[in-house]
Amino acid sequence: SIVVCYGCGLRIGELLRIKVQDIDGQRKTILIEHGKGDKSRYVVVSDSVLNQLRCYWKMYHPTGWMFYSRWLMDKPMSPSSFRKALRKHAQACGLKHCNPHALRHAYATHQLESGMPLHQLQHQLGHSDIKTTQSYLHWL
Repeated sequence: SIVVCYGCGLRIGELLRIKVQDIDGQRKTILIEHGKGDKSRYVVVSDSVLNQLRCYWKMYHPTGWMFYSRWLMDKPMSPSSFRKALRKHAQACGLKHCNPHALRHAYATHQLESGMPLHQLQHQLGHSDIKTTQSYLHWL
């Protein structure tokens, strides 16, 4: 789930509401339903993230929620469970502070550095206003 959060620049709520059926490996997209402002969009998924999702699916066989609760497969993973896992992995990598939104910021910055057009990044992040996306330019 951490790879998908960073690899697609998702908000934590968007990540945790992904259903297996929302992932389209052929088109290399994930449908994000009811994102911020109750808007839905498709986000592009890289081959490496798709491969990670395939490995995850083969290991855990989710049927409804892609990232389900540890105790109940019919419930999505809780934000606190995700944050706890992220904190644990970040500390193992030597990072003192890491949160889901930091992954989103890193994703946006890395996409701009690699040449992604601003309007494309705006769509990927689900921003209504281009000015919100432009705020990532100061990180470059």
